[in-house]
Amino acid sequence: MFFKNWFKRKRLPLMASKLNFSYGQNEVLRDVNLTIRNNQIVAIVGKSGEGKSTFLNLIVGALTSSFKGNISILGFSRALSKEDIGYVPQELAIIPDLSIRKNIEFFGAINGLTLNKALKAGKELMEILHLDVGLTRLPSELSGGQKVRLNILVSFLHDPSILVLDEPFVGLDYSNRKLLWHFLQHQKNRHKTIIMTTHALAEAEHHADMIVILHKRKIYAKGKVEEIKEKLKIRYVAEFKFHNLGKSKLEELKKYCTEHDITILDSFDNYLMFALTGEGQKNYLTKNFEKLKLEYEEIGFREPNLDELSLKVIQE
Repeated sequence: MFFKNWFKRKRLPLMASKLNFSYGQNEVLRDVNLTIRNNQIVAIVGKSGEGKSTFLNLIVGALTSSFKGNISILGFSRALSKEDIGYVPQELAIIPDLSIRKNIEFFGAINGLTLNKALKAGKELMEILHLDVGLTRLPSELSGGQKVRLNILVSFLHDPSILVLDEPFVGLDYSNRKLLWHFLQHQKNRHKTIIMTTHALAEAEHHADMIVILHKRKIYAKGKVEEIKEKLKIRYVAEFKFHNLGKSKLEELKKYCTEHDITILDSFDNYLMFALTGEGQKNYLTKNFEKLKLEYEEIGFREPNLDELSLKVIQE
């Protein structure tokens, strides 16, 4: 077992090249190329409908037709790598009218475990996931956060090398999200690779080793947040509140921004957020405010976070 695990750690968990996928005439993914290395937490982000879940389904082999390109898992085809993947879909996979024990036995058997091995693994994961409930309890008796943790537990009973999770944080409160991040970090420390989709961008920015942004059916940017900032040419965001921003002055301001490589990331009522390529742009911007005789108040000037980088991507 030691040599088997050592051998797996020497191979790339995922290589996807020239990946294309369509539902009929509806193109979902186009020329996706992605290499994921060992010991990484990879967060795939993007607005709804960009193909994030489809990409995960292709990785785990849930979609087997209508795609072109190559996918290898630990150097092998998907068909030869099923035991190496643990997959948690958005929907709960646990069976509501079976006890926790029976769920563990059932999903363990699906993944080739004996009853004893499944129960041993299940009890260990219950402790790690702080699932402090009896084995005789039904999933229907659990809280929402406990159901999510049980759903994760049954997917990882066979101790796979690659953990794939589709929107695992949906509907979870802060304490449950924090617990789940600790679990994922624990798995990474055990030389596991985690691939996940999420809309929890601030948390992904903090915890993930690689961010992958899907936009217009392609990978628009990938890497650490600093690398994405470089690609998008955003160094700062500046926020202002205006007291006399009418429609005509707003149009003049938009024209100025277009001519000077400044993006208006967000606007609401008299509030505007600008993406700047450098610190000096703020001085030119405020001079333009004064030229337009705008009354304003600066309420923020800082480096952008992943949420704001995503706003920039959407406007590309």
